[in-house]
Amino acid sequence: MLRVALVFITTSVIVGCSGATQPAPEHMYFGVLGATCTSARLAALHDAGVSVVELPLAWDRYQPGAGRVDHHYVAEVRERLNSCRGAGMAVVLSPGLHYPPDWVRGLAGGVLRGSGGGVPKEEGAELVFSAAARDAAQKYLALVASDLGFEGITAIRVGTNASGELGYPGPGDGGNEREYWAFGDAPQYGIGLAEGVAPSPMPGWIPGSSSWHGRPVTAEQVQRWWDWYSGSTVDAAVWQISELRRLGYQGRVHVPVAGRGVLLKDKAKAIEGGLDGRANPDGAQERGLDYSAQFAALATLPGVDVDFTGLDDVSAVRAAAAVPRQDRCLPDDDESVLMDDVSQWSSHRYTSALARRAGLGLVGENPGPPDAPFTGGSPQSHSIGEQLRTAPGYAVECGMTTFLFGFEENLFDEEGNGLSTEDYKQVIQQLKSAARSL
Repeated sequence: MLRVALVFITTSVIVGCSGATQPAPEHMYFGVLGATCTSARLAALHDAGVSVVELPLAWDRYQPGAGRVDHHYVAEVRERLNSCRGAGMAVVLSPGLHYPPDWVRGLAGGVLRGSGGGVPKEEGAELVFSAAARDAAQKYLALVASDLGFEGITAIRVGTNASGELGYPGPGDGGNEREYWAFGDAPQYGIGLAEGVAPSPMPGWIPGSSSWHGRPVTAEQVQRWWDWYSGSTVDAAVWQISELRRLGYQGRVHVPVAGRGVLLKDKAKAIEGGLDGRANPDGAQERGLDYSAQFAALATLPGVDVDFTGLDDVSAVRAAAAVPRQDRCLPDDDESVLMDDVSQWSSHRYTSALARRAGLGLVGENPGPPDAPFTGGSPQSHSIGEQLRTAPGYAVECGMTTFLFGFEENLFDEEGNGLSTEDYKQVIQQLKSAARSL
């Protein structure tokens, strides 16, 4: 068993710019991602202090063919859901829209098209602009609501890319260098465009081009294009939330986000340069991640939480090594994020400050084993054991209501990383004990 020593607990509350007090650690919920809902594991998790589990679905397994449902898979999912609910666990449901069946990707406009001709790899459907893909997704969500119901489900996750997070595809997802992702017929020419969705304000223009239709491109035009491009992704998340509400779901909604997005200080430089690649240290421009504006849009809806998916990612490792260290959320971050140089802040510190400032709820999770797909790992990344030691403390400092450890499997892999539910139990008890002593 890994011996865990927490490295920091500084305050029992976080006070945001609005004066709202965030939950102290003793009122936080702790959970796991990727729950199997087996009785033995549920008992061990419950003993550790876990009260929330994320239950993932896979659209491609649920509906392997158009108009066809795999009833064996549905029965399996229903059994797992009932087991988790019966054990008293609150369930965060991941519908799995980021695992679309091949027949959905084969629909008209079913996959995104890049500015350089790229097409996302095996996963991900075009839910941002395609009417056909959205219609299929709406019918799938209706099936989930009918087959499983919403009883005992405390939150549902919504996203727009192949990782289930907000934004367009990231590096290595099938695009070329500096690939933007709104160049299919629907977003460019309105062919097969989803209802209520706006087409490009500059059809045919590619970021970095200095002219459009033979005329110089102005900063105002670039700003308008950027607002459309980044705004379309959050509009797609809002559409999913609206569909869930229409189906009768009244619980909270988690919107997973990764990284810092486009820094406020970088956005103006990028617009001035026509999105030619300048002021883009994280590649967030191509992914359309403008969190300051997108969080403001999400905040107009009730019951929405930002789910930061990279607590103790590589940015936190680097920020912790800065002098002074820049990885820890502080009470005045909500104001500092607009005024100070935040280029060395960890992703979770920056993104949490923007979310709190917008008035959104906050939950978080660690990225998982750095050598696993979609975790953004690097040689500097912390191991999964180090993430367990550090990430929950970040969740406390940033005022998050729930921490989800990624993944359940990593707590039961006796021959792998050496972690167990006892290690997680130790972390939870230490956090709560530290809070009570303040």
